[in-house]
Amino acid sequence: MRALSLATVFAAASGFIILTVASWALGVQRFGQFMAFWSLFFALAGVVDGLMQETTRAVAGARTADRTGAVVTSRGARPFRVAGMVGATVAAVLVVTGPLWSPRLLEQDHGLAVVLLAVGLISYTYQAVLSGVLSGCGLWAQYAWLMAVDSGVRLVLVLVAWPLGWGLPVFLVVTVLGAATWLVILGMSADARAALRSDTDVRTGRFVRNAVSAMLATGATALLIVGFPTFVKAVAGDSVDAGLDTTVDGIMLAVMLTRAPILVPLQRFQSALIVHFVENSADLLGALRKPLSAVFGVGVLGAVAAWLLGPWIMGVFFSAGFVVPGPVLAALTFGAACTGVLMITGTATLAVNRHNRYVAGWVTGSMVAFGVFLAPFPLAMNVCLALVIGPVAGALVHVTGLRQGAAPLVR
Repeated sequence: MRALSLATVFAAASGFIILTVASWALGVQRFGQFMAFWSLFFALAGVVDGLMQETTRAVAGARTADRTGAVVTSRGARPFRVAGMVGATVAAVLVVTGPLWSPRLLEQDHGLAVVLLAVGLISYTYQAVLSGVLSGCGLWAQYAWLMAVDSGVRLVLVLVAWPLGWGLPVFLVVTVLGAATWLVILGMSADARAALRSDTDVRTGRFVRNAVSAMLATGATALLIVGFPTFVKAVAGDSVDAGLDTTVDGIMLAVMLTRAPILVPLQRFQSALIVHFVENSADLLGALRKPLSAVFGVGVLGAVAAWLLGPWIMGVFFSAGFVVPGPVLAALTFGAACTGVLMITGTATLAVNRHNRYVAGWVTGSMVAFGVFLAPFPLAMNVCLALVIGPVAGALVHVTGLRQGAAPLVR
């Protein structure tokens, strides 16, 4: 687990450095386009993460059943085979809808953006499945390397692109390139290749249904975690919050920066949390106390630090057009912790096979958040309220379902 912890810290730091360097290299206008593309890719990757979560649960469930002597299906699903179907479906939707969304995010390079997203997400489906298999098998060192190389490739290329003056198209390529890391890990690790043959505790049909449910929920997750800035840009355009003299691009950047320290590590730890909840399903509410307390504690401390130091940090690293006041940064940081709570309750719900409740919690959280954002208040207030109230509403839906205990496994 130490390697996994280090990898998550590196991933969070890399994301911050990449966004900072990109803001210097691209300028305000092109950086806003880059943020929108970055946000869209990782939002769609978040949808695919549902496949990773179900793979983790199914592999861990089979291993737990094997240790306890329980009977599992002898014809379990092979998640790697399902990945191709999922990737092809997502890519087809992107290509068909490309003319609708690409002009709203980018001034040019529309065709390149569509191709990069389609190819990148096909690759990411295999990366998600490999992440799930490695987590379910407890191969944390290999999983840590997968995360570290994914983030490291992007970081190195951005640091090269900046002094060489490479433009926005190269930064679009950098965004999706890390999704090919699974090929490196499979090529270097015999244990990773062997893990792909691991048993699962459900047959293919049930696995696909569970994965679709999980993807619906992680799609809502992704909208809240990394897709929200894209939504803000699409709705608010280039407006300015007159009361705070804060631009839309500044709000977008603030949302991404305040979420990264809490949610990037937590996203990477989701597979470990699923395994934890599977192994402690007899006392699920007790198993929730420690991770929830940790996230709330980090959120409160982070909010105080963001209020006091956030504007100064943004003033040092970014131009004046991106600076956001301390109270807004504090509220956004606490909102990130609330989303972290929703992520934790969601993984617990998924671990005990309550897939419908899992989806309901995330859909509720997203619908409430986006509904609150459309309220007739100033931009910054809408964003802050949305990212606090929405996740709390979704977490309550999850927790009420967890009180009913584990659901029976249907194969």
